[in-house]
Amino acid sequence: MFSAEFEPRKEESNEKINFDIRIEFLLTISPLSSTFAASDIFDNYEELSAHYQKRKDFVIETRSRPNDVIILAVHSGKIEKGTDELAKAIAKNDHSYYIFEALIYEDSNKDKRNDLHLTSKNFDEPTALKMTAQKNRVVSIHGAKGTEKIVYTGGTNPNPMNNISKKLSAAGFRIETTPEDLNGNHPKNIANKSRNLQGAQMELTTALREELLDNPSQMNKFADAVRSAITISNSYPDGRTYDFGNDSFSNSVWPNSGNPFYLTSDDFIRGVQSPVDPKLNGYIRFNFYDQNGKLLLSRSTQEVGHRWFIHPTGLKTGYYKIEIENVSGHPAWVYGGLVY
Repeated sequence: MFSAEFEPRKEESNEKINFDIRIEFLLTISPLSSTFAASDIFDNYEELSAHYQKRKDFVIETRSRPNDVIILAVHSGKIEKGTDELAKAIAKNDHSYYIFEALIYEDSNKDKRNDLHLTSKNFDEPTALKMTAQKNRVVSIHGAKGTEKIVYTGGTNPNPMNNISKKLSAAGFRIETTPEDLNGNHPKNIANKSRNLQGAQMELTTALREELLDNPSQMNKFADAVRSAITISNSYPDGRTYDFGNDSFSNSVWPNSGNPFYLTSDDFIRGVQSPVDPKLNGYIRFNFYDQNGKLLLSRSTQEVGHRWFIHPTGLKTGYYKIEIENVSGHPAWVYGGLVY
């Protein structure tokens, strides 16, 4: 599905738990800017959107695809030129993407950075959070200042990061290690707000982005190299996962249609939860029952807004049913999986 917020769009809903075995991968795009000296005007999206008007000062464009790759361009338009074009070139027709595009340029504190810039660790626009939460692997692409054509690589997920570095290098692009300030390791970085709390990151200098925009063949070469790396990374999952996802549920749901899972003591549940209204308290509990319906174990996380969780089971090997319970009663969504 494609949607651009130039016009109102109908929200998707997923009213039942879907279980399938899959590998998930995210890609975010935005440029390595003046992080060394500059500071954001706004601390979060709520502050930014109170000052600037959506569809007039900025737009959010999204496209959803059923596979498990998403490309995020959170600093596009007049923040970091060329990142939305690159996002779409990598996504082509088969990957999801999220784009935040600034339509205006303002620099009230004279730091040579657009006031609409929200640094990656503060980028908490609700649609971006929700789309990211449904994926396991993230690659974040940012833009750097620089007159040399360089790609900086970093992040917390070495598998896609290494594959992207190898493929881009083989395609003739210069790869260097990202400076510490811009390496994507902060746990609140949008790239790390995935289900497994990991992401890889790319930073493209101004010179390189300008070349890609001016030379379509170079843009295609770059995008194809990244797409090839994604394919390779998707061939190596972090173990097996039964996935579940549910929108706006207020009571409880039973994954796998209430059928039991065969679990060991090393298995765990991992994912992201959030109330539909992020200002409310979220309280999601996972209950484990034996085949006779006896409750053996509960694991829960309670916090206002968007929250990541990892719940080890510690159960002895055997068959167990799992209930996902929304204790708060507020409509909420939860994306995660049983890793076994």
